[in-house]
Amino acid sequence: MKEIEEELRKIAKGPKLKKLVNLLIKDKEIDAFLEQANNLSILRLGYNDHGKTHAEISALNALKIFEILSKKGIKPNIVSEKVGNEEDSKLAIVLGAYLHDIGCSVCREGHDVVGTVIAYPIIQRILKKFYNQEKLDKISCFVLESIICHMGYQDATSFEARLVEVADSTDVTKWRARIPFSIGKADIHKFSALAIEEVNFKEGEKKPLRIEVVMENPAGIFQTEETMLKRIRHARFEDIIEVVAKIKGEEEIRYL
Repeated sequence: MKEIEEELRKIAKGPKLKKLVNLLIKDKEIDAFLEQANNLSILRLGYNDHGKTHAEISALNALKIFEILSKKGIKPNIVSEKVGNEEDSKLAIVLGAYLHDIGCSVCREGHDVVGTVIAYPIIQRILKKFYNQEKLDKISCFVLESIICHMGYQDATSFEARLVEVADSTDVTKWRARIPFSIGKADIHKFSALAIEEVNFKEGEKKPLRIEVVMENPAGIFQTEETMLKRIRHARFEDIIEVVAKIKGEEEIRYL
């Protein structure tokens, strides 16, 4: 989606991050894997989108979350461990968010593990444009952790990987269910996603970050509770994120 790409380019501040975003959007190898991820996810299994648009939205939302938390003084591990600076952290987060579902090109079950195998040479190829080998290897660890931990089956330990897990869960709006729903594949996940109009990120009232899930009707509560809240809690972000469901014509629901 061109509007998502433009928004991603706009929020990518810093020369390395801007270069990375442009490389990812134009990368034909990644495009091929993400197209197959959608063929498997949507056409074969009837799941929601796991392709390029989902990758771009996950990366975009990850940066939105990062920017707010950074203003609140929360330091990523790449900075605190002196691996790199804040832009290096953003670069690792964007790359991890963009590639997190690449394993769906091969399988659904275990795609988090398979994804690290597929992504490794791609990560090496891309990071060589930014770093020497030593720093490349260190940054790649954060990217691989983001991929293997995004489903929540393994506990992420770095801020970067935990943020990618949360960002993935925030892509729950109605556009993501439109294709499987249009071809007759419907379940509670899709009906719930179709009810969600938008997800907004703001500075929180009681915590550093506020996520507002705006929905047309209460069906969107399922996606909010079963996808987003579970990932936020598993990523141990419940102390820094407050979640609010805003349903048209009803009082908002506060979760965290």
